[in-house]
Amino acid sequence: MASHSIEIMILGALIERPMSAYEMDKTMEDRNIRRWIRISSPSVYRNVIRLCDEGYADGTVVKEGEMPEKTVYTITDKGRARFADLMDEAAALPARVDFGFLPVLANIGLVDEDTGRALIDGLIETHRSTAEHVDGLIPSYERLEARATMELCADTYRLVADHLARFEQELYGKG
Repeated sequence: MASHSIEIMILGALIERPMSAYEMDKTMEDRNIRRWIRISSPSVYRNVIRLCDEGYADGTVVKEGEMPEKTVYTITDKGRARFADLMDEAAALPARVDFGFLPVLANIGLVDEDTGRALIDGLIETHRSTAEHVDGLIPSYERLEARATMELCADTYRLVADHLARFEQELYGKG
């Protein structure tokens, strides 16, 4: 079963315009959606077909010139209602913080200080450089929603880096 995030992204893409699964996958790639939602190419294909099977989208096979046939998907009224419900549900969820490095922090006291500092410094550098990378991407996004999402991501990376720096100082003192 797809996560609600994947369904929202697929149905939202179909609200924008009818498209093939390939175009949808390319749109998600171009918008850098995979940076903040885990959705693979096979997942796009699998889920758009499932959404058709469930009546949230319709697929029409088309052939343009010499190109091979492709299925172009459109959202149904049932799909629009599902999209609205999913948006309401997702907006009502409590915020989730799920950083992959949390087990490192939970066990940092089990390594020597030099190793601990190196681990934390690596995390700080990774988060700061990622924030700078994301900052560089933001101007390339035409859509306000995309820019705002990426700004939130960049700010979060900076917030984590600053928190880690304070944590390191509290744990080990000035180095």
